[in-house]
Amino acid sequence: MNVYCKGIINQMDMAIDSVVKLINTLNEKDLDIKPTDEKWSIGELLVHMSVICKADFLIGLGASEEELDLYYEEAEPKANLKAITSTLIDNYAFFRDAVAGLDDTELLRETTSFFGAVHSRYEWLLDTQAHFYHHRGQLHAMIVHILKREPNVQLFE
Repeated sequence: MNVYCKGIINQMDMAIDSVVKLINTLNEKDLDIKPTDEKWSIGELLVHMSVICKADFLIGLGASEEELDLYYEEAEPKANLKAITSTLIDNYAFFRDAVAGLDDTELLRETTSFFGAVHSRYEWLLDTQAHFYHHRGQLHAMIVHILKREPNVQLFE
């Protein structure tokens, strides 16, 4: 496996593991809590996080907006902890397998997203990692500052 892909997978393994641990600190009632009126609830955030890995990978492949909308429609789980966790793990497995198969040529190939961004496949992978880390931070902050719980989950090595 390419050294760059190996590094991304190592970091994403930890990120996924920490999110599963954060999910395990929640109960079903927590999913309906919405810290800010115009923003996502904890459940909505988790549903989004559960599909990020595959969705962002598809964007990096050049999927159309219609293809992404269909993916979200079919892939987004019901807002319950078991479905969210299962979807997160399944979509990460897709991402992990797809990333493991990329060679140097593929990593350097540029694609244009349906919203006009042009990146190499490697940059799309970094973007996916940043996107997931961003939402993991939001989730952690909601647990700590809104639910007033200390999850005791390590976020970085």
